[in-house]
Amino acid sequence: MAAFSTKEVVDISSLFEIVSWMAKNGKGAEHSDGYGVLVFDEISKFEYKTTVPIYDDFRGRELVKQIHGKLGLIHARKASQGVPVGLQQLHPFHIRGRYLAHNGTITGADRSNAFQSDTYDFFSNVVDFEDFESLVNNVKRYISTHDFTGVNFLLVDEFEKALYVGCIYKKDVDYFTLHYKIDALGFYVYSEQMEDSLLEMENGEILKVVEGNIVEQGKVF
Repeated sequence: MAAFSTKEVVDISSLFEIVSWMAKNGKGAEHSDGYGVLVFDEISKFEYKTTVPIYDDFRGRELVKQIHGKLGLIHARKASQGVPVGLQQLHPFHIRGRYLAHNGTITGADRSNAFQSDTYDFFSNVVDFEDFESLVNNVKRYISTHDFTGVNFLLVDEFEKALYVGCIYKKDVDYFTLHYKIDALGFYVYSEQMEDSLLEMENGEILKVVEGNIVEQGKVF
């Protein structure tokens, strides 16, 4: 998965190709159970989901060539064991103007929701926050009572035009470490080390990013 927050609208086709490569060739590949794209510019929103693997989706590749935005994410899915594969399970999930994508498996999650999804259970338990501190506290509360391999998340708030990034895992530092950069365009984060100059997030770290700048940082442990 990958996400961005920039100062000006940018072409997202290169981000699409990065996620496509990771899904086909990266760690834990193949992530072949579909994918989702979410992009905002100043006035509009673009959403696209399909169960076709991102690296095989010619239609999606052509669509994103026409899309520019300032905020968004792309998530290629590899379904957790026992979780259905379908459009309903594709990330990001949406609750009241907030969108969330997640990497990892939450073995203690309540999957009795409509999507039979551990990700949705996590999302529904943390989505109601008034500020950065309350989000961090919500995440702390959830992970203290649930077992998991990873709770890496990308959360987009369409009203704040903010990106929240969480890097949280219990094992496999090589697989779950998130990598980011801040350059002249803004902020980009990836689930793999796609460039030598990328910085590593700390385990337990949560960032809030607005218009390409990290505006708040916190830790859940």
